[in-house]
Amino acid sequence: MGDAARALREGVDLGVAAAVLAAALLHATWHALVKSSGDRVVALAGMSLVSGALAFAALPFVAIPRAGVLAVIAFSVLLHIGYKLALAHLYEKADLSRAYPLARGLTPVIAVFLGMVFLAEKPAPVTLAGVLAISAGIVGLLFERGGNRLSAGAAGAAAAAGAAVAAYSVLDAYGVRLNGDWLSFTAWLVACDSGLFVGYALASRGRAATAAWRGEWGRTLASGLLGSIAFCVFLWALGRAEVGPVSALRETSMAFSALIGAVVLKERMSRARALAVAMVLAGTVAIAIGR
Repeated sequence: MGDAARALREGVDLGVAAAVLAAALLHATWHALVKSSGDRVVALAGMSLVSGALAFAALPFVAIPRAGVLAVIAFSVLLHIGYKLALAHLYEKADLSRAYPLARGLTPVIAVFLGMVFLAEKPAPVTLAGVLAISAGIVGLLFERGGNRLSAGAAGAAAAAGAAVAAYSVLDAYGVRLNGDWLSFTAWLVACDSGLFVGYALASRGRAATAAWRGEWGRTLASGLLGSIAFCVFLWALGRAEVGPVSALRETSMAFSALIGAVVLKERMSRARALAVAMVLAGTVAIAIGR
């Protein structure tokens, strides 16, 4: 734990930042795959089927977490499942380039606050400014003119998804550090989360779920692999840096999602969205230099 503790004291290492930014691109890509699917619950469960298979394959090679860590995993699984259900509902109501940023815009700020309260983290002023810039750029999409209006249900789903991400980010950071082995924590968390969510999809969708997974096996496999890699990098980074900056860097996937939405899904790219991307990039630079 010596290197990890030193990294936590020093802030976000450039190597960690680069890894999280790469994971953010993967994160945005799997969101685009889910958004462009038919039944989003089935698509998310298909991802879980792939990530769960990888996690279960890893279990014989990692240590079993002690009781306290297992309790953290159990609570985190509830938050992860709540996030997926809120996200699936949100993607039924809004475009990718609006829904995804709205779901994640306030996550870094909430994560910073929770990290300060529960993990005794103290981000540097420049780092905190970067986190705020990223969130401001994302939330600025709320004031975009000419975009489709969000329903109350979509706004509520976005708020629920964002709060769940912030909460599980801090909880997972605590679990990784408590466990002392990020791979063991990740394997058990993903195995438990995937097993429950796939079970929910089968119970609620029945044969439609298995038919969709067979019919779109390429999309299912791709999204599952991308999501697995992105989440593993995220948890690895949470064991080496403060949760607020890591969460903020992860949310730079908003910039990637906006570009994917405009280029691939042919969604509208306005000046407001371009300005939001610029603010996210400025915040990223601030976090990178704020060590």
